[in-house]
Amino acid sequence: MSILISDEILDSVRRELKGALSSVQIITAYCKEPSFLHLDGYINDGVKEKRLLVRFRMDDILKGSTDFSIIECGIRAGWQVYICFDLHAKTYIIDNKRGLIGSANATNSGLSIGKNRNMEIATLVDIEPKDVEKINKLFDDAILIDSALLRKLKSQINAVGKNGQQEIYSWDASITTMFNPHIDTLFSYELPEDFNLRNGEYFSFLDETYNGDIVKFKELFRWSNAYLWLLAILKENKGCLYFGTLAEKLHNILISDPKPYRRDVKQMLANLLSLIDKLGMEEIVIDRPNYSQRISLRK
Repeated sequence: MSILISDEILDSVRRELKGALSSVQIITAYCKEPSFLHLDGYINDGVKEKRLLVRFRMDDILKGSTDFSIIECGIRAGWQVYICFDLHAKTYIIDNKRGLIGSANATNSGLSIGKNRNMEIATLVDIEPKDVEKINKLFDDAILIDSALLRKLKSQINAVGKNGQQEIYSWDASITTMFNPHIDTLFSYELPEDFNLRNGEYFSFLDETYNGDIVKFKELFRWSNAYLWLLAILKENKGCLYFGTLAEKLHNILISDPKPYRRDVKQMLANLLSLIDKLGMEEIVIDRPNYSQRISLRK
């Protein structure tokens, strides 16, 4: 295994795509049409399985990080196109045997195509059967684009600007609720620490400094693994759990070395619920009918 930097990444991706026999899978937070077509051009016609997974947040489209046209472009080129709103990975997988994993998005700057280049780093690794299962799970949890969803996405992106200006944009609930990831594990660093929610405060679990824009901060938090896990675990338990039971479920899913003490897990959960309360997350209701907090999905 060797470390690849900038131009070496593009050379390696091209070489691997040329040698692909049966399948190619590209997983990228950002994706630009010219870069995607450049990569697709290296794949021979005998490769029948081609899958693209892109983050595709509305803000990514409006800021130009990802091209909306990548969906139709990919479908026309014979790809299955998936979207996933919490994606950060950049991975290129060939024949489920080799994978290039690193920081390079499928964009000109990410892959050093043209003049504007980022300094990226990656490595080429062998893909094992257990890795294939993880890769398939990413696609299983994502949303496969069909014609009906494409029309809905187009309608919402075309409506932007007609209802006034705002700091951050997102797809409406008819789209976002289609994304139902299965969070099987959490790390302690994916949960909020004790906080004050004041200007300049850094939230390491989001890698974000709070600047007073609560709308933007809520949107970032909405797609955090901790919040997605909470929504999913409540759905699995008829929409309601009490604090003690929820803390036990959090303890069971946490991966850390060493595993946190139960009292620490309770504090982690308390921090999470406190942030939900301060942000006024619409999906969750927190009350205390007796002595223990009750956490419910809003009906």
